[in-house]
Amino acid sequence: MTGRALLLALFWLLAGTAQSAVVTFRGDALEDFNGLRTDRLEVAAYRDGELRSVRHQWLAWSQRGWPYFSEDDDSRRAGETNRVGPRDRLLVDDADGGERLLSPGEEVIGELALDDGGQASYFYVLMRPPFQGFTPPVTLERDDDGDPLSLRTADYRLAFLDGNLFQWGDFSYRHYRAPDGNPQQTLLDSLKLRLSAGVFSEDARLTLTNENLDPQIQQIIEGPLATLVYATTRVRVAGLRVLTVHNHFVLMEDRLAIHSRFALPGIAATVLRDPRARVSVDGHDLQGARLRTSWTGEREAVVDGRLSDTERAMLRRPVPAENWLRFDTGRGFALLARLHFAEGFDTGARLIYQDDPDLEETPERFPGQHPNVGFEMDRIPFGENFYFLAELYFSDKNYVSED
Repeated sequence: MTGRALLLALFWLLAGTAQSAVVTFRGDALEDFNGLRTDRLEVAAYRDGELRSVRHQWLAWSQRGWPYFSEDDDSRRAGETNRVGPRDRLLVDDADGGERLLSPGEEVIGELALDDGGQASYFYVLMRPPFQGFTPPVTLERDDDGDPLSLRTADYRLAFLDGNLFQWGDFSYRHYRAPDGNPQQTLLDSLKLRLSAGVFSEDARLTLTNENLDPQIQQIIEGPLATLVYATTRVRVAGLRVLTVHNHFVLMEDRLAIHSRFALPGIAATVLRDPRARVSVDGHDLQGARLRTSWTGEREAVVDGRLSDTERAMLRRPVPAENWLRFDTGRGFALLARLHFAEGFDTGARLIYQDDPDLEETPERFPGQHPNVGFEMDRIPFGENFYFLAELYFSDKNYVSED
């Protein structure tokens, strides 16, 4: 089984039978619709003897592999604006699928089949204006100045500190059950971002954290299944801008994805050595939670305030190009994380796993790492756009039993 197939299989497990999941059609599945206007295409399912409009969303995609935003001057897409392009995506909710329509009418121009290994369901593309009455599942709350305050869906709420998309505050999940039976204030301490490099030598390293990042929202696209945000982040050192990071957020009811790209100036190679990037999430008091990955076999990490020999062995294994890690509290909250790089870069990646109540690693709101989990990337090129995608999927599916 390929890494992509493993990820898909695990995702279906993580979603659970009681939850629906947004799925993506792309490539050959949409070939017949290339060039057609999206405002004249409806998506429907055949149920109870009739075609019924379903939630769907066309995502314009750039030629180089990230979401397309008109405000992103470096982003290009094949095809015209508001028409289906060859790299575009179509989102649907698997729970909205219906029966197969044996005798489609003239307005039906395409059939899309979804099969998760069980009974297939079907969606139909019709040549008619789409229904506009679906409510977006994601709410991005903003203050009077336009700064983000929180991200909210039916299942979770993520607060932002100081109106900064990279300064994560409290994270609550509707299905989580705290050990003492009381609602937990937050499952999250912070998001930790690091950009580091040696200055003239690898030993004298300069490290930039979230505190050096000031993302500015450039464009927001709201839809019935996803909200997309484009932000640019100017990285400053001693008041001087050293690079600009472009971030594309794709926010859904049970997941979020962050596309990031930046270019280290070629001239920086004369000064900087061994540039690295780190992205991790620090949990808040998640004792007993367990971690497994796609590349460390049957090994399992357990949050208990120390590193075991098994966990040290997991840290020594390099992260492959196709990867996932699963973090499960066993109390109604689990997440699946994945890191993806653009093709053509010889990027190395390692697992970050810190489980220490006394270890300080700022920025953080609560002392210690309980645990801090993520990835570290090296061999970042100079003078080229470096791209990576970090994805998080949330679920109430438990893989371990409660105490």
